[in-house]
Amino acid sequence: MSEQKSTRPVALEAYDSMAEAYAAAIEENPRSIYYERPAIMHLLPEVPGRRILDAGCGPGVLMEYLRAQGADVVGVDVSANMLSFAQQRLGEGAVLHLADLDQPLPFLADSSFDVVLSSGTLGYVRDWLVLFREFYRVLRPGGCVVFSVGHPCSEDTLNDTDDYFSTELREYTWRGLGAPIVVPCYRRPFSHMIDPIVHAGFSIERMVEPVPTKEFAEIKPEEYAQLIRRPRVLCMRVRKPANSTWPARAAADTACSEREKP
Repeated sequence: MSEQKSTRPVALEAYDSMAEAYAAAIEENPRSIYYERPAIMHLLPEVPGRRILDAGCGPGVLMEYLRAQGADVVGVDVSANMLSFAQQRLGEGAVLHLADLDQPLPFLADSSFDVVLSSGTLGYVRDWLVLFREFYRVLRPGGCVVFSVGHPCSEDTLNDTDDYFSTELREYTWRGLGAPIVVPCYRRPFSHMIDPIVHAGFSIERMVEPVPTKEFAEIKPEEYAQLIRRPRVLCMRVRKPANSTWPARAAADTACSEREKP
């Protein structure tokens, strides 16, 4: 397992502290299994034979699935505790890197992946322009990024801000994994999601606002009734042009700067 030094990431303490409980519960979490995961998997291309970067791999659940489908998968996560559970799940042959997605990823070679997958992680990343430029760099021409993130118009986020148009560092309390855990996360408007992706050089191919499957209704009918009418997650697939070269665009090309609140 390689390691990258960085400033302290916003959610590192939270994820390190809940790693064991999270790893034990993730395969039984209906919000993952019957809501977010089907949507993000639907956006993936055929995976056999492809090289995939799992950016924010956590305990390795999606890595395990993708490897079983015939993909060559590399995992990156900011939490050493999460990566230890991924190592246990995947075995000694797994390629895992301890790194902060808010920083460059120099240990990953240019044009070395067909797909970047990131499930529920990008809300912990402050600078999406830096991140998506790194994704652009490591992808082969024609490659894609598939990711999920909290929906910018969900009631959870809109009720927690008095300024939709700023990017803010907020705190949310997670329950159901033992003691309540405070998890910091960036809330940003839709434009602050789209602009960095476009200015990094990607084209936006698909956007999905998932709805829960009927299995979810059998397990959590009240939450199902909410999610079937109100968005909580946004999933996207963006693509690097087949004729692209790196670097894509200069930083001066950024048309819109983010207003941030501490």
